[in-house]
Order: sequence, then C-alpha cells, then structure tokens
Amino acid sequence: MRCLVSGVAGLLAVILLPVALLVAWVTSVGTDTDQFVRELRPVASSPEVREALTERVLESVEVQLKVPDPIARQLAAPLRELVTTVLEQPEVERAWESGLRGAHREFLAVMEGERPARVDSTGHVVMPLTIEVTGVDRLLDRFGVPVRGSLNLAPEVPIALFSVDDLTTARRVYAVGAVAGSAAPWIVVALAALALILARRRVRALGLLGVGGLLAAAAFAGAIVLGRDASTEVVADPIGSAVVAAAYRHAEDGLMAEVGLALWVSAGLLAIALAAGVVRVIFRRRG
Repeated sequence: MRCLVSGVAGLLAVILLPVALLVAWVTSVGTDTDQFVRELRPVASSPEVREALTERVLESVEVQLKVPDPIARQLAAPLRELVTTVLEQPEVERAWESGLRGAHREFLAVMEGERPARVDSTGHVVMPLTIEVTGVDRLLDRFGVPVRGSLNLAPEVPIALFSVDDLTTARRVYAVGAVAGSAAPWIVVALAALALILARRRVRALGLLGVGGLLAAAAFAGAIVLGRDASTEVVADPIGSAVVAAAYRHAEDGLMAEVGLALWVSAGLLAIALAAGVVRVIFRRRG
C-alpha cells in the first residue's frame, strides 16, 4: 500500500507539473492588473502591431478627410509618415496602457461572473483604443487643401482580442487559478515529497522524479513553442492577430523562464540520485 501511494503521488507530481507552471503564471498575470499592464505594455512597440495600427489609423484618417483622389495620392506618403510619427509619441503609449487597464478590469469582471462579456458583431471581445492624430491640418495646408476650423482627428481603433469560445476556456483556467493560485507549484512539491517519504527505494524514486520532471517540463516547453503559430490564427483582424502574436511571445518568455527553473530542479534531483547511487555502489564494493 505504501509503495502504491508513493507511486501515485510521484506520478501526480510529474503530470501536474506543467499545469502548475501554467496556473502559477496565469494567476500572477491574469489576476493582477498592474502586472498584466507591465507584461503587455511592450506589445504596442512590436513591429507587427505598429504596422497594423498604422494601416488602421491611416485608413480611418483618409476616410474622415474625404479629399479628391489626385490630392489623396499626393498625401499618401506624407500622411503615412505623419501617422507613423504620431504612433511613436508618449500619448499613444499612455492610451495603450489605459486601454489595457480597462480591458483587464473588464476581463476580471467577466471571469468573476459580475457581468457577461461585451462583444462586437463578430463575437469577439475588443479593446477600444483612441489615437489622436495631430498635424494633419498643417499637412493639408502644404498641399493647398483648405481646412475649416480646427481639424480634430481621433479615430477609435477597436482591437479584437479573443472570441467567446476562447473566453469560455479562459474562464475554466481562471477558475482553477482562483482555487490553486500561486500555491500550485507547492502542491507539486508536496506530492513529490510525499512520494519520496513513502518510497522504499528513495534513491530510485528521486531519480524517477528527476526524469519525470525533465520529460514533463520538456513536453510543456514543446507545447508552448507549437502554440506560437496557432496564436496568430486566434483572431482574424490584423491588429488583433498582431497583438495576440506579440502578447504570446511575451507570455512565452515568462513561461519558458518557469520551465527553465523546473528543468534545473529536475536535473538536480536526477544528479543527486545518480550521485547517491554511485556512492552506494562504491561503499558496497568496499564493504
């Protein structure tokens, strides 16, 4: 019975290791708005997001201007340059951060059942982002286009983040995280310790835990890498797709750091087991 309990505890520790790593990361980022903003703040500066935002803002500005085609063609290049410059301003970074905070508060409210998710016509949850484009009036004046009054262009760029189906999956993960939270890795540690305490051959059990941990962590790392390409297909909208892809890369960095720690710990357990085994063999031969 003792060996059976030890084996089951060890097996559960190995199986739950990837789950514990994921839950711990989701809990630290998904439930803390400040941490969420810190993690995703750099996403706006990624090349694919900046390019997608430029195209969307440029399209919106051109629609609002409604200038004749010949002038529109002349304006295309300088207007793109202007929008690119605007997107590099600190005001856009602050607008992005404000949008992230609002989106995360909405996410928490939905996860905790306070209200249903607000979705667009395609069934996606969106993060509204308003970007004020200044200097267009001076640009129009250069090309002889009359401007009546002050030209105030502040297009709203809705960024589709995930679908209702994705939200359902996220709610399940969030529910697990709310229960286990940051204690999830310690549950794995407790199971591994129980397996060692009850094992009749502790050196062998330690080695098996090390090997199992290495395999589980490596498999989790492989799943993270394989999910990289799939992340770009979550949202059809170009901006949303670029945001999700960039956010996935940042999440991948955080998760890989945890995987690296798990690999080192597992390798350490295996090394200790091997060393203990060698020492035991030496003492047996001398005895």
